[in-house]
Amino acid sequence: MWWFEVLFLLTVVVVASGQTIVEEVDGADQEDTAIISSVDAVLTRSATLPCNIEPHIRDDKANMVLWFKDGHSKPIYSFDVRGRAFKEALVWSDPIMFGTRAYFVTVSKPAALTLDHVSLNDVGIYRCRVDFKTSPTRNFAINLTVIVPPHQLLIYDKIGRSVSDVIGPLEEESDLVLTCEVRGGSPSPTVSWFVNERLVDGQVGPMDSNVIVNKLEIKKLTRNQLNSTFKCQASNTKLMMPTEQTVRLDLMLRPLSVTIPDKPRQIVAHEPVTIHCEVSGSRPKATIIWKMNVTEFHRGKFKEVEDNTDEAMVRSIVTFSPVPEDHGATFKCVGKNPKLPHQLLTDSFELNVVYPPRVVLGLGSSLNPLGIKKGDDVYFECNIKANPPHHKITWYRNGILVSQNVSAGVVVSGKSLVLQRVTRGQAGNYTCLAANSMGDTMSPNVELKVRYAPVCTEPELTIIGASLDEAVKVRCHVTADPSDVTFQWQMNNSGESFDVQAQRFNASATGDELTYRATSQKEYGTLSCWAANSIGRQQEPCVFQVVPASKPSPLTNCTLKSVNNQTIEIVDVECRAGYDGGLPQRFVLEAFDAHSMRLRINLTVTETDYPTFHLDLGDLLPSPPSLRIIVYAVNAKGKSERLVLDDITLNDAEKRTDGSNNMSLVPLAGLLTGSLLTFGIAVLVIVVIAVRRKRHCNGANHCPHHIALDASKPASKSRQGSMLEINTGDNRYVVAYTLKPAADCSPSYVDNAHDVNSLRRQPDILNTPRGGDKSSATPPELPRPTDLYPTSPSGEYLSGQGGVNNPDWSKTFPNLQSQSNCDINSTLGRPRTRPRDVSYGSFATVRRDQHILTDTIPGPESCV
Repeated sequence: MWWFEVLFLLTVVVVASGQTIVEEVDGADQEDTAIISSVDAVLTRSATLPCNIEPHIRDDKANMVLWFKDGHSKPIYSFDVRGRAFKEALVWSDPIMFGTRAYFVTVSKPAALTLDHVSLNDVGIYRCRVDFKTSPTRNFAINLTVIVPPHQLLIYDKIGRSVSDVIGPLEEESDLVLTCEVRGGSPSPTVSWFVNERLVDGQVGPMDSNVIVNKLEIKKLTRNQLNSTFKCQASNTKLMMPTEQTVRLDLMLRPLSVTIPDKPRQIVAHEPVTIHCEVSGSRPKATIIWKMNVTEFHRGKFKEVEDNTDEAMVRSIVTFSPVPEDHGATFKCVGKNPKLPHQLLTDSFELNVVYPPRVVLGLGSSLNPLGIKKGDDVYFECNIKANPPHHKITWYRNGILVSQNVSAGVVVSGKSLVLQRVTRGQAGNYTCLAANSMGDTMSPNVELKVRYAPVCTEPELTIIGASLDEAVKVRCHVTADPSDVTFQWQMNNSGESFDVQAQRFNASATGDELTYRATSQKEYGTLSCWAANSIGRQQEPCVFQVVPASKPSPLTNCTLKSVNNQTIEIVDVECRAGYDGGLPQRFVLEAFDAHSMRLRINLTVTETDYPTFHLDLGDLLPSPPSLRIIVYAVNAKGKSERLVLDDITLNDAEKRTDGSNNMSLVPLAGLLTGSLLTFGIAVLVIVVIAVRRKRHCNGANHCPHHIALDASKPASKSRQGSMLEINTGDNRYVVAYTLKPAADCSPSYVDNAHDVNSLRRQPDILNTPRGGDKSSATPPELPRPTDLYPTSPSGEYLSGQGGVNNPDWSKTFPNLQSQSNCDINSTLGRPRTRPRDVSYGSFATVRRDQHILTDTIPGPESCV
């Protein structure tokens, strides 16, 4: 280094010059010995060279001060006060050496020569010569040393990056390595490390190329070292502040704690729940992640709240509605430093979600839903998920409760329903209902299909009326599974049985239609329809009785009753239908004004076993006329015999003795208490009425008989003594009759007491009811409908050996055999348990002693 060599040479020169000066001074008698002192100056700053100009004698003073530098024989600076005051002294400075940089200060003690902007050229030994007025000359030697401070200080991290202000951020528990490098400085500077202003030892490296290195190393940084300061200082003089640089340590800290303060013990499915989580101690601020088991949870609303009192505290709030599938899952709050993704802290709890049962119903795994046949064993499995556990299971078929019935093959066991030897009737939609404390849940429907051979939709015998050469359509409806049904028709009569040709019927998925035409009496009989599918052939065929078509039978057992308990403005007439003649029938009620014969009411009822006519008498008020009521049936072949309701008298409303307003039937015993004379009178009255009817009909085959419903006045005296009005005690009875054409009535005498057919005439068409004797092979052998037989006072039909030829019956009713061979048909009304009164508003009532006689009074038919 050149400046070091220059300094060494200057020192040698100064030492040599000093010895010379000393020798010269020693050789001068009047000069004091020179004093050598050392002065340090910092490069580019000021240097002060002291020189004592104070005389030893009080009255003496300095006249001149001369400055010399080694190697120069002439002064480089002079301060001349001869004959002048100090402030007027003459000053001279060598322009090459000092120029304007030097000035002599006399006010300081001692006086001193000050040099500004010291450079390395100023290094050397300076001599100050002071000449006094009287005292001897004095010399001072000053050794000036120029100190060069370090010109550069750098701090590096462990990978060689320059650090200026902040170190890091570094991970917690990592190692810190800092290197301080100082360049320049004379003499060599001292390099030191200070941690939080405390001196610490470092590793000083070897000096190389005017560079000094000090390395500081700290193992496993802790979170309490966050924001610590590390200062590197370099100094080689006390004349100036040391050269230094300070850096601050920044750390990345993992979370200290993750907490879910309020962990719910139980939550309800589909109801919102809010959960909080707190994370503290993380730097930078932690991020919070919610997880369900191992999957990040995104369902719900999330909100993050900062804590103003603690910058390291983070709170997260999640609100969501749990579902049953969440039960048993682990719900986690995960806190992590975003800069330290692997440094995680977790708090969690198990979700206890309560919910109503979740139910799924299924057939047994070993069953084929499409291959279940009648007679197989079937079982259902009710799969239930519930919290709390279910405490009840209920089974339903088509919405109807299914109960255990071991004898019927229905077994309920736990979550299973077993159907042993399943039948067709057990097919349908099955469900299971499970219940717990949260509610109950019904499973979706599971349809049970039971495959079976065809079965008739209408298993009863169907009677079809057909005329000769009339084409009728016979429909055979069956149910079957599968529906790939084939049909076979057979005709059976009294003489033979044969298959019907296939071209005469058309098959469909649910039934078959046969077009049948009877061309002779032999072709009346029983048609059998057999169906078959892949399961098998039906066990019992669908049976149709083809009979000659006829008019329908008349209505029977008609009852008149009030609908309202206070008035009888609405009256119901309910009857029993007779044989339909093999064709669809309807029923008609006609009510005529008894005086003008004007039709007042006309009602029609569709086919039913018990047709009921609703009479609204309110339209006939305030003065309802006397009415004549006729009911009959109609089909495509014509009208039935007409049933006429007659001789019903209604009294005033204020004469009622009972709150009931239905027309009641008296007990059968009341009828029997009447005398047999009453019946004889009744027969006589019938004959009289028949003769009168015949006159009014003008030669017609038959004419309707009528009854008068007079609501405005009591019965006339002439009618009170008629055979149709029977009084026994407090009771009164009225009889209804069926009018038949005169052609059906002819005198007949009983020749054989056991031959019923000799008593009555068979009609031209047999009227066989459905459900009759299926064993009959031909129409002539079909049984006559029971509606055509007379009844005894006890309600039994008088047919066969218990019929009209019964000796007991002949004794009871001696006039019956002499009247005609027409059957007794029906009467109005039905037996009642107690008598009732009927009122027409405020106009008339039926008193307790005026009741309608029902089936309990047999009577002869009126033949015209």
